[in-house]
Amino acid sequence: MLSSLLPLFNKKILLLTHAGADVDAFASAAAISLSLRGAAKTTIGVPEHMNLNAKALAKKLEVSYKINPSFKGYDAIVCLDFNKSKMLGSSQAQFLEFSGEKFLVDHHSHESEVMAPQKNSYCSKEAISTTELVYSLLKKTRGLKIPKKAYQCIAAGIITDSSSFLIADHRTFRIMSQVMEAANVPYSELVSLFSLERNFSEKIAALKAAKRVRIYKCSDAILASSEVGAFEADCASALVRLGANASFCGYAENGKVRISGRANNRWLAKTRFDLARDVFNRLEKYFPGEGGGHPGASGFNGTGTGVDAHLAKCIELTREFISKKEKNAVFKEYT
Repeated sequence: MLSSLLPLFNKKILLLTHAGADVDAFASAAAISLSLRGAAKTTIGVPEHMNLNAKALAKKLEVSYKINPSFKGYDAIVCLDFNKSKMLGSSQAQFLEFSGEKFLVDHHSHESEVMAPQKNSYCSKEAISTTELVYSLLKKTRGLKIPKKAYQCIAAGIITDSSSFLIADHRTFRIMSQVMEAANVPYSELVSLFSLERNFSEKIAALKAAKRVRIYKCSDAILASSEVGAFEADCASALVRLGANASFCGYAENGKVRISGRANNRWLAKTRFDLARDVFNRLEKYFPGEGGGHPGASGFNGTGTGVDAHLAKCIELTREFISKKEKNAVFKEYT
């Protein structure tokens, strides 16, 4: 198992995030890149696009990155915050053809695909964020000076992937305390590094999602789904805030399908439900595309002309999970 970043020294490294990098993925790459200056030549690579919060973090900390980089000329690739090559989208083929060393740092549930040799991997599904694992590797790397910007990146990744500590444990708070002390930045300023004011379009999308919602009850769980025009992740979160235990929102546009799921943390702790394991990874068996994420926040990117069937399958798979736990679970749709 990878125990430090010493194997990366004196090499040309591509720090690779998943397609549509979020704050945790980009912050993990940025923290390593900032810390390895002078010890290795690094480039942060982001397939396809990066989400708005991650873009804000990159801009405010002045950390450069490349969208859809070429993998040629690098000695090694470090995969950050993903553990299956499908999550690279259009860059998957380049990754599979890459002949240099491969490393993996990730906190998602185990996948069957071998992304990197075990000696080059540092993974734990118990970690709340990949940045927690990056912090551990940085601290264990002898002779490495971690700059304040790197600590700020680590803090940002922890805050976002813990949903502002709603799903944090004692280890997360211990790490966050150390990171904040080293960064010497107030919590409010750390949040401002990636926070964006919700614009008019996002607010309207969430309200429309509530208007179009389909509501189901399975045992004592409330499930919700809604077709939206954009901002599917925000809309799914909004439905959970309104009372759903699990929600699914999605849209189809120009032949592409995007689905996001969110779940109530208390319900997750009670049932051990996992959106990635129990729903989104399994969607790949029924529809073209790839799914994955976390127990409480996951997504699916694929192709198609509509999302009705996808949303119905999400509800069906969630119902299936509940029914295995409770043999006589009653399922009902509210109209």
